[in-house]
Amino acid sequence: MPELAPELAALLEELPGDDYGATREVLEEILAGGADTIRQLVAAVVDEFGHPPGTPAQYALHGLAHYAARPGAEAQRALVAETLAGELAAEHASGLKAFLCRQLQLCGRSREIPALAAMLDDQAVRDAATQALQAIGGEAALEALQDHLAAAGLPEVA
Repeated sequence: MPELAPELAALLEELPGDDYGATREVLEEILAGGADTIRQLVAAVVDEFGHPPGTPAQYALHGLAHYAARPGAEAQRALVAETLAGELAAEHASGLKAFLCRQLQLCGRSREIPALAAMLDDQAVRDAATQALQAIGGEAALEALQDHLAAAGLPEVA
């Protein structure tokens, strides 16, 4: 597992928190680190999804996805969603990619549709990507799903 920056490792020790205010402060500090910090968290999950040393990073990423999706947090939502979508193109195991799709189900926007659509060809990630596309909704998400079905020779959905 990659070594986390000491400041980030210390923040992860504060999660999960029993106090919303304290947890919010931790998430704000993580977000202040920008995309590089989010990528560090993804790397800390490790490709063997569910590996106990990666659990704090998983928890932090899940918390970030929820927190960034709140009303009025468009810049934070864009940061989290765009960074997670970018990680889908990286060389990660399917389990980690499915986890990232599930986080995009919470905070993804129409801009992340192409990255999610690219995951529809991976059988191990397909369900999570489909659910994220359904959560995002809209014509572009529907078109991505229909294009995948057509490429697979399956009937179109309405």
